[in-house]
Amino acid sequence: MKSLKALRISLFPIFFLTTCHGIWNFYPDTNDPGLSRFTSRGYNIASCYIKGKAHVNNGSFYPVLQKDSSVNSIDTLQFKWPLFVHDTANIFTAYTDIAFLLPVPKSFDKTNLLEFNGQRFLNSVPVTLTDTSQKKFSGVATLYFVTVTEALERSNRKYIKMSGLFDGHIGDSIVIAKGRFDFEIYEGSLNF
Repeated sequence: MKSLKALRISLFPIFFLTTCHGIWNFYPDTNDPGLSRFTSRGYNIASCYIKGKAHVNNGSFYPVLQKDSSVNSIDTLQFKWPLFVHDTANIFTAYTDIAFLLPVPKSFDKTNLLEFNGQRFLNSVPVTLTDTSQKKFSGVATLYFVTVTEALERSNRKYIKMSGLFDGHIGDSIVIAKGRFDFEIYEGSLNF
C-alpha cells in the first residue's frame, strides 16, 4: 500500500507536466533542434538563440500584451514573455524575460493590432532583456508579425492568434537570433 502511494506521488509531477498546456507544444525544428518549429496554430511557444544559447518560453506562462500609457501622444505596446534555457541539463539563464516595445498612437485598439498581420518592423523595435537581478538591457530588434488573426474556433471566448519572427542585438555582445513565436491571446486580457 505504501509503495502504491509512493508511486502515485512520484508519478503525479510527470502526469501534471504532460497534461498541462506547457512545454509539450515544443516541436523541435529539424534544422535547429534547440528551437521549436515555426507554427501559426496558437501553441503558446516561443524560442530563440540569445548569445548562442537556445531559449524557450514555458507554455504555461502566457505572454503579456498590453498598452502602456504615457503623457505624450505616443503610447507603448508591450509584448513580453518569460525565458528559460532550452537545456534540461543546465536550466540556468542570465535572462528571465524578453520584451518588445512598439510605439503606438493613443487610439491604438484591437483593430489596429489585427492590422499588424503581415507587417515587418526592420531594426526599429526597442527590445529589452531582464536578467535575474531585474536589470534591463536595451537594444533594437526586427519584428515580423507573420499572422495576427482572430481565432474563430471557439464561440464562448475570443482569442487572437499571433505568430512571427524576430532577431535583434543589444550592444555588440548580446545577439538575439532565429526567434519565432506562436501565441494565442485571450481578448479579455487586453487593456485596449
